[in-house]
Amino acid sequence: MAALFPMFMKLDGCKCVVVGAGLIATQKLDGLLDSGADVLIVAPKSAREICELAAAGRVTWVQAEFDAAHLSGAFMVIAATGNPAVNEQVYRAARERAVLCNSVDEPERCDFYYPAVVKRGDLQIAISTAGKSPALAQRIRKELEEQFDASYISWLNWLGSVRELFFQRQVEPELRKQALHRISGRGVFERYKISRDKRNTGGLHG
Repeated sequence: MAALFPMFMKLDGCKCVVVGAGLIATQKLDGLLDSGADVLIVAPKSAREICELAAAGRVTWVQAEFDAAHLSGAFMVIAATGNPAVNEQVYRAARERAVLCNSVDEPERCDFYYPAVVKRGDLQIAISTAGKSPALAQRIRKELEEQFDASYISWLNWLGSVRELFFQRQVEPELRKQALHRISGRGVFERYKISRDKRNTGGLHG
């Protein structure tokens, strides 16, 4: 198999179809909704959480068996039925229409995989094993969550504001590059944490 191409996609306003409305499907929704995707769920029955999301207008639920017509205008589809025969139907329909497909726990029916993700604000670290060992990806995610704590949320925001300031002041490109690499170093991060902690405690220790 060829190597996977890693990327982060903008899904805001894109039609994303989820076939199935049970626990498997529910576990796949957070990332789609956080990204602003226009989520269509196709299933004859639905878990309570999905019913609530549909009632709140956050997703559209079509109470029906899957039909290839549901993929009209879709960017991607998640086959999350737990039924290999239905997932195969979804996968074949997606391939015929050039729609990206992920069939949960069936690597052979996937055009892309869900990575294990560490998220700290706008900082996201994705881990993939190409479907070979989701358990390993989850273990690595937990380790990285300890290494990259919540401090990275405010620090990244600070780094972004400094970068924007450099561009506004039209700092010479090479000097800008050197400075931005320098301030993104661990030593600067450690000093940032100490300074932030002092501010949060009013400078009082002991």
